[in-house]
Amino acid sequence: MSAPAHALSGPSGAAASRAANPVPVMTDTLRSEWTKMRTLRSTKVTLAITAFLVIGLSALITWASVSSPHHGTQAITNPVGVIQSGWGLGWLAFEVLGVLVVTNEYSSGMIASTFLATPKRVRVLAAKAAVLSVVVGLVSLVMTFVNFYVGHAVLSAYPAFPDPALGANNVLRAVLGMALTSTLMALIGFALGAIVRHTAGGITASVAVLFVLPLVLQALPTSWRNPVEEYWPTQAGSQLEQVTRQAHALTAWWGTGDLALFVALLLVAAGYLVTRRDA
Repeated sequence: MSAPAHALSGPSGAAASRAANPVPVMTDTLRSEWTKMRTLRSTKVTLAITAFLVIGLSALITWASVSSPHHGTQAITNPVGVIQSGWGLGWLAFEVLGVLVVTNEYSSGMIASTFLATPKRVRVLAAKAAVLSVVVGLVSLVMTFVNFYVGHAVLSAYPAFPDPALGANNVLRAVLGMALTSTLMALIGFALGAIVRHTAGGITASVAVLFVLPLVLQALPTSWRNPVEEYWPTQAGSQLEQVTRQAHALTAWWGTGDLALFVALLLVAAGYLVTRRDA
């Protein structure tokens, strides 16, 4: 005797439906976002070019600083800063990567399929941010140590100049801090990309935050510039890479906290707008 129709639509029918169409959990979303990121050509190209330019430019600037006959032994007062001199370009590249991670899907229209598969949009955003953070964190960690030892080798060839050891005061913090700051910079680009939803607009906003607005501050009177510059997120966050505290600047960890708070606010704004707007 066949079962009544209403029995098939009862609990067992619902369970069968859930089994046929499982609801994705966070691990599924993370796996999906990792697959997307590692298969994007822009990810590999951006990371490879960033590593080459940052390490190469830093080594070139370090060599130029010590090999010029016009420089005396007092010309380099912050050798770690000279070794890390190419990282401004690296931060911009990581911000661009953060923008691309989210805007690539908007430009291709794939974001609609992503939100259809995972209706919880904040989960999608969190998974993208987590995957980006791990990738940039690991890559920049390797880069910063390679960069330091390459610069260290250049300085070692010129005994007249100070050659910092990794175990010296705050040097290890400055090297490790570069990876942390790079990750936060990538998240700035990611959040701006999610807010703007356009690659060119996200990159423009990233350049403004990292370079343009700090340059505008230089045109202000000192009484205005110093307080603003002290708390400007990218300026404050860069103190973690300084071996000695600069004038009119927050301490290393307070500055990093200031940058992290700025990133958190941008991510909250991105999450709110993602849930409120159409795909």
